[in-house]
Amino acid sequence: MTPLLSLRGLGVRIGGVAPVSGVSLDVGRGEVLGLVGESGSGKSLTMRAVLRLLPPAAQVTGQVLWEGQDLTTLPEGGIRKVRGGQIAMVFQEPMTALNPVLPVGLQITESLGEHLGLRGAAARRRAVELLDQVGIPDAARRLGAYPHEFSGGMRQRAMIAIALAAGPKLLLADEPTTALDVTIQDQILKLLLRLKDELDMSVVLVTHDLGVVAGTCDRVAVLYAGRVMETGPTERLFTRPSHAYTLGLLHSLPDAAQARQRLRGIPGVPPDPAALPSGCRFAPRCAYAVAACRLEQPPLVPVAEAQESACLRAADLLAAGREAA
Repeated sequence: MTPLLSLRGLGVRIGGVAPVSGVSLDVGRGEVLGLVGESGSGKSLTMRAVLRLLPPAAQVTGQVLWEGQDLTTLPEGGIRKVRGGQIAMVFQEPMTALNPVLPVGLQITESLGEHLGLRGAAARRRAVELLDQVGIPDAARRLGAYPHEFSGGMRQRAMIAIALAAGPKLLLADEPTTALDVTIQDQILKLLLRLKDELDMSVVLVTHDLGVVAGTCDRVAVLYAGRVMETGPTERLFTRPSHAYTLGLLHSLPDAAQARQRLRGIPGVPPDPAALPSGCRFAPRCAYAVAACRLEQPPLVPVAEAQESACLRAADLLAAGREAA
């Protein structure tokens, strides 16, 4: 089946720095893809590049194929129809993404007018339906409220309502549970999954929380220093990781079966985009690295059914995983 969205060699260059380079991944129809990695790995930049929401100084290379059409070549009028209408985005921090001086209802009806041509009473009725759909009580009264009058969880729900206003086929959710307590995080994630099924849309969930990925995503793409390190079905990546970086992320998770334990963090820090290492970008922090890892960046290649890895030691890691199982 043809993917809904395909990124082919997507790169972002700002000045002399390329924080994203060569990202290739697919989003299937009706699936939830998790995009994971440490802070600074290029997750948010990649999502913003899809919708051309980067500053003018940023140069985007590669292809963003949306239902077969390359979004990087569309004129501004064309991308505006896709942005918000067919592909919507929930931004990382709702308090800064929402306009603080406009009522929430006005921000929803603005999107309805732009993409669906709804105005006046019709737009208001639809806005009430959207707020009710995302679980905001007393929706009609809440239309006149300002963002600061909403709690963090309600602001995030309002952002989701705005994103869903035009009935998109794909929702890009950029860390939608950041700064929310655990109970509200769970509510937001369940809401996204319910809406995904009800509206028959796909979701890209950007997060650094592997626990969130385990409970919500069908497939995972692991990013590090602006490149895809590994992709595959969620269950397989958690039980048979084929890249040392994925393994490091999994080892950094606490084990619920052990009352007292020492966490196994990944040594070092991600590289500066302005001074990337030669060869595999993870090699300086990798316990499995060999001399060849520092010579050339390994390509992303199939290593198992529906699983791809950019690691020269992928076969060794998979074999170790089978023995451990």
